[in-house]
Amino acid sequence: MTSPSDALDAAESAAGPRPERHIDIYRRAASCLEACLPLGWNLSSDRPRSPEAPKRLVVTAPDGESASFAIITSRGVLSGDVARITAELSESDRGFVCAHYLSDPVRRQLDQHGISYADATGNLALVAARPAIWVRNRGADADPWRGPGRPSGVLTGEPSDRVVRALADHVGDMTVPELIKLSGSSTGATYRVVEVLTEREFVRRIPRGHLTTIRWEPMLRAWAAERKVCATRHFTAPQGLDAVRRELTERIDISYALTGIGATDYAAPEVLEVYADDPDEFAGTLGLRPLERGGDVVVAIPWTPVVFERMDRRGGLRYAAPAHVYADLLAGPFRNRNAAEHLLAALTSDESRWRRPVH
Repeated sequence: MTSPSDALDAAESAAGPRPERHIDIYRRAASCLEACLPLGWNLSSDRPRSPEAPKRLVVTAPDGESASFAIITSRGVLSGDVARITAELSESDRGFVCAHYLSDPVRRQLDQHGISYADATGNLALVAARPAIWVRNRGADADPWRGPGRPSGVLTGEPSDRVVRALADHVGDMTVPELIKLSGSSTGATYRVVEVLTEREFVRRIPRGHLTTIRWEPMLRAWAAERKVCATRHFTAPQGLDAVRRELTERIDISYALTGIGATDYAAPEVLEVYADDPDEFAGTLGLRPLERGGDVVVAIPWTPVVFERMDRRGGLRYAAPAHVYADLLAGPFRNRNAAEHLLAALTSDESRWRRPVH
Protein backbone atom coordinates (compact mmCIF):
# COMPACT_ATOMS: atom_id res chain seq x y z
CA MET A 1 0.00 0.00 0.00
CA THR A 2 1.26 3.47 -0.86
CA SER A 3 1.38 5.87 2.10
CA PRO A 4 0.42 9.57 1.82
CA SER A 5 4.06 10.51 2.29
CA ASP A 6 5.10 8.14 -0.53
CA ALA A 7 2.50 9.71 -2.83
CA LEU A 8 3.72 13.18 -1.90
CA ASP A 9 7.32 12.18 -2.58
CA ALA A 10 6.29 10.82 -5.99
CA ALA A 11 4.43 14.05 -6.84
CA GLU A 12 7.38 16.18 -5.74
CA SER A 13 9.75 14.03 -7.77
CA ALA A 14 7.59 14.50 -10.86
CA ALA A 15 7.42 18.26 -10.32
CA GLY A 16 11.15 18.55 -9.72
CA PRO A 17 12.77 20.72 -7.06
CA ARG A 18 10.73 23.67 -5.85
CA PRO A 19 11.95 26.92 -7.43
CA GLU A 20 12.91 29.39 -4.71
CA ARG A 21 14.13 32.58 -6.39
CA HIS A 22 11.68 34.85 -8.20
CA ILE A 23 13.60 34.46 -11.44
CA ASP A 24 13.38 30.65 -11.18
CA ILE A 25 9.64 30.78 -10.42
CA TYR A 26 9.13 32.95 -13.50
CA ARG A 27 11.28 30.72 -15.71
CA ARG A 28 9.33 27.60 -14.73
CA ALA A 29 6.00 29.38 -15.34
CA ALA A 30 7.17 30.86 -18.65
CA SER A 31 8.46 27.48 -19.81
CA CYS A 32 5.04 25.91 -19.18
CA LEU A 33 3.36 28.74 -21.06
CA GLU A 34 5.76 28.63 -23.99
CA ALA A 35 5.11 24.91 -24.45
CA CYS A 36 1.36 25.57 -24.71
CA LEU A 37 1.42 28.54 -27.11
CA PRO A 38 -0.02 27.98 -30.60
CA LEU A 39 2.41 27.58 -33.50
CA GLY A 40 3.90 30.90 -34.57
CA TRP A 41 3.31 32.72 -31.28
CA ASN A 42 6.35 33.97 -29.34
CA LEU A 43 7.16 34.86 -25.76
CA SER A 44 9.61 37.55 -24.62
CA SER A 45 10.40 39.62 -21.54
CA ASP A 46 12.79 42.24 -20.24
CA ARG A 47 16.10 41.17 -18.68
CA PRO A 48 16.21 41.88 -14.95
CA ARG A 49 19.13 41.49 -12.62
CA SER A 50 19.00 38.02 -11.04
CA PRO A 51 17.40 36.87 -8.73
CA GLU A 52 14.51 39.22 -9.59
CA ALA A 53 11.90 38.26 -12.16
CA PRO A 54 11.17 40.35 -15.28
CA LYS A 55 8.63 43.16 -14.98
CA ARG A 56 6.86 42.68 -18.33
CA LEU A 57 5.89 39.68 -20.42
CA VAL A 58 5.14 40.18 -24.14
CA VAL A 59 3.21 37.62 -26.18
CA THR A 60 3.45 38.18 -29.95
CA ALA A 61 1.08 36.76 -32.60
CA PRO A 62 2.27 35.48 -35.99
CA ASP A 63 1.15 38.76 -37.62
CA GLY A 64 3.38 40.80 -35.27
CA GLU A 65 0.61 42.14 -33.01
CA SER A 66 1.54 41.79 -29.33
CA ALA A 67 0.01 41.84 -25.86
CA SER A 68 1.95 43.01 -22.80
CA PHE A 69 1.42 41.69 -19.26
CA ALA A 70 2.64 42.98 -15.87
CA ILE A 71 4.43 40.08 -14.16
CA ILE A 72 3.53 39.45 -10.51
CA THR A 73 5.82 36.81 -9.02
CA SER A 74 5.26 35.33 -5.58
CA ARG A 75 6.22 32.16 -3.74
CA GLY A 76 2.63 31.73 -2.58
CA VAL A 77 -0.70 33.30 -3.54
CA LEU A 78 -3.81 32.79 -1.42
CA SER A 79 -7.42 33.81 -1.98
CA GLY A 80 -6.97 36.88 0.20
CA ASP A 81 -4.16 38.12 -2.08
CA VAL A 82 -6.19 38.25 -5.32
CA ALA A 83 -8.07 41.45 -4.42
CA ARG A 84 -4.75 43.16 -3.59
CA ILE A 85 -3.21 42.04 -6.88
CA THR A 86 -6.25 43.30 -8.78
CA ALA A 87 -6.14 46.66 -6.99
CA GLU A 88 -2.44 47.13 -7.79
CA LEU A 89 -3.04 46.67 -11.53
CA SER A 90 -4.15 49.71 -13.51
CA GLU A 91 -7.47 49.41 -15.33
CA SER A 92 -5.73 49.24 -18.70
CA ASP A 93 -3.05 46.72 -17.68
CA ARG A 94 -3.05 42.95 -17.88
CA GLY A 95 -1.60 40.83 -15.10
CA PHE A 96 0.36 37.58 -15.26
CA VAL A 97 0.79 35.86 -11.88
CA CYS A 98 3.63 33.36 -11.37
CA ALA A 99 3.95 31.16 -8.27
CA HIS A 100 5.17 27.79 -6.98
CA TYR A 101 1.61 26.49 -6.96
CA LEU A 102 -1.82 28.09 -7.42
CA SER A 103 -4.73 26.26 -5.80
CA ASP A 104 -8.03 25.75 -7.61
CA PRO A 105 -9.87 28.45 -5.57
CA VAL A 106 -7.09 30.95 -6.32
CA ARG A 107 -7.09 30.07 -10.03
CA ARG A 108 -10.87 30.55 -10.18
CA GLN A 109 -10.56 33.96 -8.52
CA LEU A 110 -7.84 35.01 -10.94
CA ASP A 111 -10.06 33.86 -13.82
CA GLN A 112 -12.94 35.95 -12.50
CA HIS A 113 -10.72 39.04 -12.40
CA GLY A 114 -9.35 38.40 -15.89
CA ILE A 115 -5.79 37.89 -14.63
CA SER A 116 -3.57 35.41 -16.46
CA TYR A 117 -1.34 33.04 -14.49
CA ALA A 118 1.02 30.07 -14.52
CA ASP A 119 2.51 27.98 -11.73
CA ALA A 120 5.52 25.69 -11.65
CA THR A 121 3.34 22.55 -11.89
CA GLY A 122 1.76 23.52 -15.23
CA ASN A 123 -1.51 25.16 -14.19
CA LEU A 124 -1.87 28.15 -16.50
CA ALA A 125 -4.28 30.50 -18.23
CA LEU A 126 -3.39 33.27 -20.67
CA VAL A 127 -6.13 35.52 -22.04
CA ALA A 128 -5.99 38.63 -24.23
CA ALA A 129 -8.52 40.28 -26.54
CA ARG A 130 -6.00 41.90 -28.92
CA PRO A 131 -4.36 39.88 -30.25
CA ALA A 132 -7.04 37.29 -29.50
CA ILE A 133 -5.58 34.38 -27.51
CA TRP A 134 -6.92 31.92 -24.97
CA VAL A 135 -4.56 29.29 -23.59
CA ARG A 136 -5.18 26.94 -20.68
CA ASN A 137 -3.40 23.96 -19.18
CA ARG A 138 -3.96 21.68 -16.20
CA GLY A 139 -1.13 21.02 -13.79
CA ALA A 140 -1.12 19.56 -10.27
CA ASP A 141 -4.31 19.40 -8.18
CA ALA A 142 -2.32 19.76 -4.95
CA ASP A 143 0.90 21.48 -3.97
CA PRO A 144 3.58 18.80 -4.52
CA TRP A 145 6.02 20.59 -2.22
CA ARG A 146 3.75 20.91 0.83
CA GLY A 147 4.43 18.06 3.22
CA PRO A 148 2.20 16.66 5.96
CA GLY A 149 1.84 18.96 8.93
CA ARG A 150 2.99 22.06 7.07
CA PRO A 151 0.98 25.23 7.72
CA SER A 152 -2.21 25.86 5.78
CA GLY A 153 -1.06 29.30 4.68
CA VAL A 154 -4.04 31.07 6.25
CA LEU A 155 -3.54 33.55 9.11
CA THR A 156 -6.16 32.28 11.52
CA GLY A 157 -5.92 31.01 15.08
CA GLU A 158 -4.15 32.21 18.20
CA PRO A 159 -0.55 31.57 17.01
CA SER A 160 -1.17 33.74 13.92
CA ASP A 161 -2.79 36.45 16.06
CA ARG A 162 0.17 36.50 18.44
CA VAL A 163 2.92 36.39 15.82
CA VAL A 164 1.35 38.96 13.48
CA ARG A 165 0.73 41.37 16.33
CA ALA A 166 4.25 40.96 17.71
CA LEU A 167 5.79 41.63 14.30
CA ALA A 168 3.57 44.65 13.68
CA ASP A 169 4.06 46.09 17.18
CA HIS A 170 7.87 45.95 17.06
CA VAL A 171 10.49 47.43 14.76
CA GLY A 172 13.95 46.07 14.04
CA ASP A 173 15.47 42.78 12.95
CA MET A 174 14.74 39.89 15.28
CA THR A 175 15.49 36.19 15.55
CA VAL A 176 12.71 33.62 15.74
CA PRO A 177 13.56 32.90 19.42
CA GLU A 178 13.12 36.64 20.10
CA LEU A 179 9.79 36.56 18.26
CA ILE A 180 8.69 33.57 20.36
CA LYS A 181 9.39 35.57 23.51
CA LEU A 182 7.68 38.72 22.21
CA SER A 183 4.59 36.91 20.94
CA GLY A 184 4.08 34.38 23.72
CA SER A 185 3.37 31.70 21.10
CA SER A 186 4.86 28.21 21.27
CA THR A 187 8.09 27.41 19.44
CA GLY A 188 6.56 25.08 16.86
CA ALA A 189 3.57 27.32 16.16
CA THR A 190 5.78 30.40 15.75
CA TYR A 191 8.02 28.67 13.22
CA ARG A 192 4.95 27.52 11.26
CA VAL A 193 3.47 31.03 11.14
CA VAL A 194 6.85 32.51 10.16
CA GLU A 195 6.98 30.02 7.28
CA VAL A 196 3.58 31.22 6.06
CA LEU A 197 4.55 34.88 6.39
CA THR A 198 7.84 34.28 4.59
CA GLU A 199 6.17 32.33 1.78
CA ARG A 200 3.64 35.15 1.32
CA GLU A 201 6.52 37.66 1.40
CA PHE A 202 5.21 39.67 4.37
CA VAL A 203 8.57 39.13 6.07
CA ARG A 204 12.03 38.26 4.82
CA ARG A 205 14.09 35.75 6.72
CA ILE A 206 17.81 35.43 6.27
CA PRO A 207 18.57 31.68 6.06
CA ARG A 208 18.97 30.45 9.64
CA GLY A 209 19.13 34.08 10.71
CA HIS A 210 17.10 37.18 11.49
CA LEU A 211 13.64 38.18 10.37
CA THR A 212 13.90 41.44 8.50
CA THR A 213 11.90 43.70 6.16
CA ILE A 214 8.56 43.33 7.95
CA ARG A 215 5.83 44.46 5.52
CA TRP A 216 3.39 45.19 8.32
CA GLU A 217 0.66 46.91 6.28
CA PRO A 218 -0.09 44.09 3.77
CA MET A 219 0.45 41.58 6.59
CA LEU A 220 -2.23 43.29 8.71
CA ARG A 221 -4.57 43.46 5.70
CA ALA A 222 -4.25 39.72 5.13
CA TRP A 223 -4.65 38.95 8.84
CA ALA A 224 -7.77 41.14 9.07
CA ALA A 225 -9.34 39.31 6.12
CA GLU A 226 -8.53 35.79 7.31
CA ARG A 227 -8.81 35.77 11.12
CA LYS A 228 -11.96 34.56 12.88
CA VAL A 229 -14.80 37.07 13.19
CA CYS A 230 -15.69 37.91 16.79
CA ALA A 231 -19.23 37.56 18.10
CA THR A 232 -20.75 40.83 19.36
CA ARG A 233 -23.37 41.93 21.88
CA HIS A 234 -25.34 45.18 21.70
CA PHE A 235 -26.24 47.51 24.56
CA THR A 236 -27.54 50.98 25.23
CA ALA A 237 -26.06 53.44 27.73
CA PRO A 238 -28.95 55.19 29.57
CA GLN A 239 -26.65 57.94 30.89
CA GLY A 240 -24.86 58.44 27.56
CA LEU A 241 -21.42 57.51 26.27
CA ASP A 242 -19.61 60.29 28.12
CA ALA A 243 -20.78 58.77 31.40
CA VAL A 244 -19.51 55.36 30.29
CA ARG A 245 -16.10 56.77 29.41
CA ARG A 246 -15.85 58.59 32.75
CA GLU A 247 -16.69 55.35 34.54
CA LEU A 248 -14.04 53.46 32.58
CA THR A 249 -11.33 55.99 33.50
CA GLU A 250 -12.14 55.53 37.18
CA ARG A 251 -12.31 51.72 37.28
CA ILE A 252 -9.22 49.53 37.16
CA ASP A 253 -11.12 46.30 37.83
CA ILE A 254 -12.76 46.18 34.39
CA SER A 255 -10.94 44.31 31.60
CA TYR A 256 -11.57 45.97 28.26
CA ALA A 257 -9.94 47.44 25.14
CA LEU A 258 -11.55 50.18 23.07
CA THR A 259 -11.32 49.87 19.29
CA GLY A 260 -13.00 51.05 16.08
CA ILE A 261 -13.48 54.68 15.12
CA GLY A 262 -13.41 55.72 18.77
CA ALA A 263 -9.80 54.57 18.99
CA THR A 264 -8.81 57.06 16.26
CA ASP A 265 -9.12 60.81 15.71
CA TYR A 266 -10.99 60.28 12.44
CA ALA A 267 -14.39 61.39 13.79
CA ALA A 268 -16.39 61.63 17.00
CA PRO A 269 -17.91 58.14 17.42
CA GLU A 270 -21.64 57.65 17.83
CA VAL A 271 -21.08 54.10 19.09
CA LEU A 272 -18.62 52.85 21.70
CA GLU A 273 -16.85 49.79 20.24
CA VAL A 274 -15.00 47.67 22.74
CA TYR A 275 -13.55 44.22 23.48
CA ALA A 276 -14.46 42.48 26.74
CA ASP A 277 -14.12 38.83 27.77
CA ASP A 278 -17.52 38.86 29.51
CA PRO A 279 -19.96 41.29 27.86
CA ASP A 280 -22.68 40.75 30.47
CA GLU A 281 -20.31 41.50 33.35
CA PHE A 282 -18.94 44.51 31.47
CA ALA A 283 -22.45 45.81 30.82
CA GLY A 284 -23.65 45.14 34.36
CA THR A 285 -20.72 47.01 35.89
CA LEU A 286 -21.42 50.06 33.70
CA GLY A 287 -25.23 49.96 33.93
CA LEU A 288 -25.76 49.15 30.26
CA ARG A 289 -29.00 47.62 29.00
CA PRO A 290 -28.94 44.76 26.48
CA LEU A 291 -30.51 45.03 23.03
CA GLU A 292 -31.04 42.57 20.20
CA ARG A 293 -29.33 44.93 17.75
CA GLY A 294 -28.36 48.57 17.37
CA GLY A 295 -27.57 50.51 20.53
CA ASP A 296 -24.69 52.82 21.28
CA VAL A 297 -22.31 50.24 22.81
CA VAL A 298 -21.08 47.20 20.88
CA VAL A 299 -19.02 44.64 22.80
CA ALA A 300 -16.98 41.98 20.98
CA ILE A 301 -15.80 38.79 22.62
CA PRO A 302 -12.15 38.31 21.53
CA TRP A 303 -11.04 34.93 20.21
CA THR A 304 -7.60 35.35 21.78
CA PRO A 305 -6.23 37.46 24.65
CA VAL A 306 -3.72 39.16 22.33
CA VAL A 307 -6.19 42.06 21.98
CA PHE A 308 -5.34 43.05 25.57
CA GLU A 309 -1.57 43.02 25.01
CA ARG A 310 0.53 46.15 24.46
CA MET A 311 -2.54 48.35 24.78
CA ASP A 312 -2.43 52.07 24.08
CA ARG A 313 -3.38 54.12 27.17
CA ARG A 314 -4.63 57.65 26.59
CA GLY A 315 -6.63 59.97 28.80
CA GLY A 316 -7.18 57.27 31.40
CA LEU A 317 -8.74 54.90 28.84
CA ARG A 318 -7.36 51.65 27.45
CA TYR A 319 -7.31 51.18 23.68
CA ALA A 320 -6.30 48.16 21.61
CA ALA A 321 -2.85 48.54 20.06
CA PRO A 322 -2.84 50.66 16.86
CA ALA A 323 -2.07 47.62 14.69
CA HIS A 324 -5.08 45.81 16.11
CA VAL A 325 -7.35 48.84 15.66
CA TYR A 326 -6.23 49.12 12.02
CA ALA A 327 -7.11 45.45 11.40
CA ASP A 328 -10.50 45.96 13.09
CA LEU A 329 -11.28 48.90 10.82
CA LEU A 330 -10.41 46.82 7.73
CA ALA A 331 -12.67 43.83 8.42
CA GLY A 332 -15.04 42.44 11.01
CA PRO A 333 -17.81 44.01 13.12
CA PHE A 334 -15.92 47.30 13.60
CA ARG A 335 -14.89 47.85 9.97
CA ASN A 336 -14.84 51.35 8.50
CA ARG A 337 -12.68 51.75 5.40
CA ASN A 338 -12.44 55.54 5.54
CA ALA A 339 -11.29 55.46 9.16
CA ALA A 340 -8.85 52.66 8.27
CA GLU A 341 -7.22 54.77 5.55
CA HIS A 342 -7.08 57.75 7.92
CA LEU A 343 -5.38 55.65 10.59
CA LEU A 344 -2.98 54.12 8.04
CA ALA A 345 -1.76 57.58 7.09
CA ALA A 346 -0.98 58.30 10.73
CA LEU A 347 0.74 54.93 11.27
CA THR A 348 2.98 55.29 8.23
CA SER A 349 3.88 58.91 8.93
CA ASP A 350 5.67 58.07 12.19
CA GLU A 351 6.17 54.41 13.02
CA SER A 352 8.22 55.30 16.09
CA ARG A 353 5.02 56.46 17.83
CA TRP A 354 3.52 52.97 17.91
CA ARG A 355 6.18 50.35 17.02
CA ARG A 356 8.50 49.43 19.87
CA PRO A 357 12.21 48.70 19.30
CA VAL A 358 13.08 45.01 19.54
CA HIS A 359 16.39 45.73 21.28
